[in-house]
Amino acid sequence: MLTSVTTTTTTTVVTAMGQAAVFGAIGVVALIALLIAKELLSASENKKAAFLGRIASAAINPLLFAFLAIVVIEVVGAL
Repeated sequence: MLTSVTTTTTTTVVTAMGQAAVFGAIGVVALIALLIAKELLSASENKKAAFLGRIASAAINPLLFAFLAIVVIEVVGAL
């Protein structure tokens, strides 16, 4: 009984860590795409494009904090 509980727990933890890595990678790609879009939109002379560039900041800020958390966790894990 103890062996099956330990095996199940280990499998669950490994699966969760794998999913966290995938979601972290998706978040980083989304952050990069939004940063590029913001720069391109804010450089435009069009008022609507500049407005969309400012709105992109609303999505960039939380992703930036998530990215920083990922970096801190990886650095602490490497030490």
